[in-house]
Amino acid sequence: MNLKEMLIKEGIIKIREKNEEPFIINELGTKSRLFIDIKEASLNPNILNEIRRKIYNYNEYTYNYGANVFNYYGYAYDHYFHNYDRIASVAIGGIPIATMLSISLGIPQIIIRSSKHSRGTGSQIIGDCEGKNCILIEDVSVSGQSIINAVKVIRSAGGTCDSCIVIVDRQEGAEENCLDNNIKLLPLLKKSDFGINLKDD
Repeated sequence: MNLKEMLIKEGIIKIREKNEEPFIINELGTKSRLFIDIKEASLNPNILNEIRRKIYNYNEYTYNYGANVFNYYGYAYDHYFHNYDRIASVAIGGIPIATMLSISLGIPQIIIRSSKHSRGTGSQIIGDCEGKNCILIEDVSVSGQSIINAVKVIRSAGGTCDSCIVIVDRQEGAEENCLDNNIKLLPLLKKSDFGINLKDD
């Protein structure tokens, strides 16, 4: 069973037909035939493992050469992730996935808060990214604004970040908006993968 099938089977992705009332998907009252409760995926170890497998296979090394390589500790540490010093995520959606990858790959994490803390150092970042090349992990992309904001925080702290792996892209402008900010969006799945015509949704 692949990731798409698992998300549907577990009710994490819910799809309604054209003749059914669409879901209300946000506080603005926006409606869609596709509902994604992707945070539920982080509670299921089988789905997390499938996300990890799909992320490992979604990289330039396996695309070009068809195989992973392993470091001396046995971690899947392929050519693509060799480019990165930190795995970043935005609280809270991407944290479980980023943690799984951090453990598997032996790459430290950083976490981007939604806003600066009023106490302590007041930093918006948990962890150090100065002089580090980061890859961002996010659960769902809509407009891409949360991704752009997180990347700006990383860059302002002295780190670099030009790619974001997202589990599902709702295809509502995130890819284009990210490109405008020199960020490559790498979705594992897109709304259109679930048989929904974007013009009809």
